[in-house]
Parts: sequence; structure tokens; C-alpha cells
Amino acid sequence: MNALGARIKTLRQERGLLQKQLAEKAGLTASMMSQIESGRLTPTLPTLGKLAGAFGLSVPELLEPPAGGGRVHISRKREHPIVSFEDCAERWMVLGAGLFEGKVRAVVSTLDRRARGVSTDKVIIKPGQMKLFFVLQGKVALRYAGEVHRMSEGDSALVDGAAPHGWDNVGGRRARVLWVILG
Repeated sequence: MNALGARIKTLRQERGLLQKQLAEKAGLTASMMSQIESGRLTPTLPTLGKLAGAFGLSVPELLEPPAGGGRVHISRKREHPIVSFEDCAERWMVLGAGLFEGKVRAVVSTLDRRARGVSTDKVIIKPGQMKLFFVLQGKVALRYAGEVHRMSEGDSALVDGAAPHGWDNVGGRRARVLWVILG
């Protein structure tokens, strides 16, 4: 079981629901629900939206365990929720879940060689939401407001998240970037 599957199972049990009942409420199959909870299936963003709706939560609330009262919160690699997208090879590892109460979010996004990343029409963007884009590994192309900017490991850009944007791996090996979403 992974951290996201465990969180969904805990929320389901807290609400006194069976897997089948949650699946019906979310418009999913019981088999898919079982696979998500056990960690055998990584849910796509639309599926996360359905699950969050079934719990009466937003997707960030579903991904974030409650923040502890202490000053230091360690998030282990195995605990980071993984998000995938329909018809796209991009995968997100959500960092520091629960730490910033919606003001700052960080994800490490991965694309295999020569793959295209998710476009902003798949991700909800708030007007004025700024994003820091930092290339951790590989050669990428940042698509922003109709322009393409080639970037390499160590390069960064600050963009307004409300403008159409995305990224592509233009190199011959896996690429990883860090998105820090502010606001």
C-alpha cells in the first residue's frame, strides 16, 4: 500500500463506507477502488477529482494528510502521493503534502525521453498563481503563452500560472523538473 492508497482507505473507513460504496459514490468500479487503495493503481487527476468529490473534499485536501502541530514535518519519499494524467506520460510526485496550507505546493514532475507533458487545461489554474519551474535533470522545452523556451539542468523560470503552459522532454533520457506553485 502507498501513502495515497492508505489515506483514501483511512478516509473511507472514517466515514464508515465500504470500498464498493465509495466506488459507487465516486463513479468508479469496485475493482479500481481496491487497486487504488492497495497501491497497485495510480489514480489519474480526474479520478482523484471524483474521489475527492465523493469525500466532499478538494483534490489538495485529499492529497494532504493533516499537518502536525510541530515545527518540523518530514515527508519520506515513499509517502509522497503520485499523480498521473490520462493520455499523458507525465507523473507528479507531490512534495511536502500538508505543510503549506494551500499557499505553496511543490511537485517533482517526470517525463520519459521525447515525451510531452500535461497541458494546463488538465490542471486547475488560479489567476495570479505564480509558478517556479526548475530543471532537475535533462533537456526540456518550456511552453509558455505560445512561445517555446529550451532549458537544461539547473535552469529556472518564473511564470504566471494563468497563461497556457506546459513542458516537453526534448532530450534523449528521462527529464525531471520541480514545479513550485505559489498562491
